[in-house]
This record gives sequence, structure tokens and C-alpha cells, in this order.
Amino acid sequence: MQLHTEWLHRSDIHGGEVCAALVSGLIAPQSPARFRHETLWQYMQSGPGIFKGDLYFYRVDANLRGKLGNIDTKACPLYLLTGEYDFSCTPEDTLRTAAAIPGAKVTIMRELGHFPMSENPAKFRQYILPVLDEIHAATASHGTGRLQG
Repeated sequence: MQLHTEWLHRSDIHGGEVCAALVSGLIAPQSPARFRHETLWQYMQSGPGIFKGDLYFYRVDANLRGKLGNIDTKACPLYLLTGEYDFSCTPEDTLRTAAAIPGAKVTIMRELGHFPMSENPAKFRQYILPVLDEIHAATASHGTGRLQG
């Protein structure tokens, strides 16, 4: 897969600010300003080439097309949580991916984007706790241990 990302590694462009600008649209508008800024601040701190590498990994190295059917959700349950404001991996993308993985479970998180745990921790907690409870219940019922907390 060819990516046009050379412009992200130029001396005349401050990479971190450009990266933050690019990802700002991935954060839900309902996210508290404090957390929105902290999430973008992390991107503003990236050095030359970091975001370019991040995009390459996301679009090329982590491409599992054609391999999704090999995921055994009986051996390792799979939960896909996607924010409704995530245009880099849309809810439709997530549903399409889950359809290729028998047993995958999907949650579309309303009022969240691509960075749910940092952009709105309280809202994300409402979505992740039921998943963790389900995993815990399954683990406890199989006698394989319990979550430490």
C-alpha cells in the first residue's frame, strides 16, 4: 500500500503541530476541553518522522485483511470498541471487520472518537467496564483465575 506521507517529515513544517491538527477531527466534540487539549498535546510533542511512522504502521504493517478469519474468538475473545467520531476507523469499518471474525463483539461508543480513553475518560469508562465485567465473569466461570484489582 502506497502512502503519501513525505510531507510529514520536512524541516519547514513543525511536525507535532501538523499532527495535532490532523488528528483533532478524530476527537468527539462532546469531549471535555481539558482532555481534548491533553490528547492533542501528546501529538504536538512528537519528533520528526514519528507521525509518519505511526501512519505507516497503522495503514501498512497492521493490515490484517485476508487474515481476520484466522482469529479464534473461542481461544481469545475479541471486543471491538469504536468511537462514533472516529473517521480513521469508522463504525462501518468496525462492523465490516467484525463480520469477518466469527464471535467478535462490537460496541459503537457514542460521543467518543479515536482516543476514547484520553479524550473523555469518564465516558469511555461507561463502555469499557461492561467489557471487563464480561471478561471477568467468563474467567471466573472457567476457574482460570480472577482479575486483580
